[in-house]
Parts: sequence; C-alpha cells; structure tokens
Amino acid sequence: MKDKTQGVKSLVEFKKVIVEFGDRINGFVEELSKLLDDIEIPDEEEDTWEMKCPYKDGDKTWVIYSYGDVDSSFWFHSSEDNARFKSGNIFTTKQAAELEAKRRKLLTRFRSFRDECNGDWNPDWKSHLDSKYYISFVGKAKLTIFYTGTTNNFQLFGFFKNEEDCKKAIELFGDEIKELFVE
Repeated sequence: MKDKTQGVKSLVEFKKVIVEFGDRINGFVEELSKLLDDIEIPDEEEDTWEMKCPYKDGDKTWVIYSYGDVDSSFWFHSSEDNARFKSGNIFTTKQAAELEAKRRKLLTRFRSFRDECNGDWNPDWKSHLDSKYYISFVGKAKLTIFYTGTTNNFQLFGFFKNEEDCKKAIELFGDEIKELFVE
C-alpha cells in the first residue's frame, strides 16, 4: 500500500511540474507576442533604391517599337510612358534610341549564333576543368578571346564552349561589336 501511495504522490508532483512548466511556456509566449507586436514586418522586401523619372509632361522622347523602328513621342506620365521608362525603352535623343535598337538587334543575332554553337551546353561554374571562352576588348580596338574556369564575369555576349566558335563570332560580329559597344 505504501508503494502505491508513493507512486500516486510522485504522479501528482510530476503533474504539478508539468503544469508549472506549461504556465511558464505560456508566459514566455505572451511576452514574445507583445514584443513581436512592436516589430514592423514589411509584406515585401523594400527596394533600397528607386529610379527617378527625369521627364516632365510635354518632353520629347524617343522609343523603339517592337519591330525595331525608332520614333519620337511626348512624355505625359501615361501608363505606356511609365512602362517604357521602367523597361528601359525610352530615350532623350534619337541617336541614343537608334544606337540601342542596333545593339539589341546585334545581341539577338549574336545570342542565336552562340546558342547554336553551344547546343545544349551551359557553363558549369562549379567545375574549374570546364573552360568557358568569351570575347573581351583589349587595347585599341582589339577584340580578344579569354577563357575562365569558375569565374562568371557576367559577359554581355556570354560564353562559348569552344574557342573556335568564339573566334568565328569575332569574325562574324567583331566590327559591329566595336562600332556599337566599344567606340
């Protein structure tokens, strides 16, 4: 009988400890909840920088249309104006718009050539054994082929699997690259 009484007494004490522990946890949760109420958590991560629009109503601007032609327009903060501004498709001069249109056409043709040469190959940035060839400008009007193993230099014209393809790209597109991106 004594063992049974002692067992019940132990269970009662254990239950008291569990209840006390639960009370402490609840108190902690309440305090934490009060602290969290004071902390503002934004719904989205805020940008640290925002583009400022340099245009005023009535300013003459230039745009590149989807078919590649350049034409003038006037700024009126319309949804179309704002969309062009945010996508980088509005320019202060005709010359700037025409240069950008030519650059976009060259980049499109270049990417197509590069992707055809590379097939399904993509640079493996984890492997230093896999050379990646790219075009760089050195000195006075000289396009040169460089290669890298693991450093992605964020090359505008991308990377080639083979050096020969990179040489061919310079032969095909070199003069345009110099004219539109170097000079």
